[in-house]
Amino acid sequence: MGMDIHGINPKQNKDVSDFPIMAKFDSMDFSEKWETLDKDKELRKEYWKEKGKWEESNPGVYFRNNCWWWRPLWDYCHYVASDLISEELFNSGHHNDGAGLNDEDAKKLGNILMDKIASGKTIKYQASYEQYLNDLPDDDCSVCKGNNRGHKKKKDCKICDSTGKTENFNKSYPFDVDNVENFAKFCLECGGFEIC
Repeated sequence: MGMDIHGINPKQNKDVSDFPIMAKFDSMDFSEKWETLDKDKELRKEYWKEKGKWEESNPGVYFRNNCWWWRPLWDYCHYVASDLISEELFNSGHHNDGAGLNDEDAKKLGNILMDKIASGKTIKYQASYEQYLNDLPDDDCSVCKGNNRGHKKKKDCKICDSTGKTENFNKSYPFDVDNVENFAKFCLECGGFEIC
């Protein structure tokens, strides 16, 4: 599952007309677009190349994270800007239900995040977060129940390599300064956003 964050009124730094292949295919009917692009690998490659350049030029249009990256990022946003992100918004922000911030608050959040990065507080938070993850104990294997023979298995458990332990599930949630910075840039240029 991914979190798609859409800018409500994003700043346009480069017009779509500067990216002719992307503009052509994005104006097509969905099925026609993908039928054509699926037939031609080089054209599809050019389409995605232009799409990437357009999104990079216009960071306020769209921001995406899978749920593994999004949850620690949104937790951090709440941690540094709890006056902007209420408990209700914080909880909604962990789901694809359209929650978000208006233009003024999105800019405030973007500036707060950039200030935290510039001051070195975000990299310290990252180090502390990574230490927390490293210190987590392994989980009991959910397949063999920690004994390598759970559920009347006759063979050694392949999930845990017969150890009875698996990596702690919470270690699936990474956090990094670059992701925070990309989201901050999005916030500054999105004109408000919705988490969908």
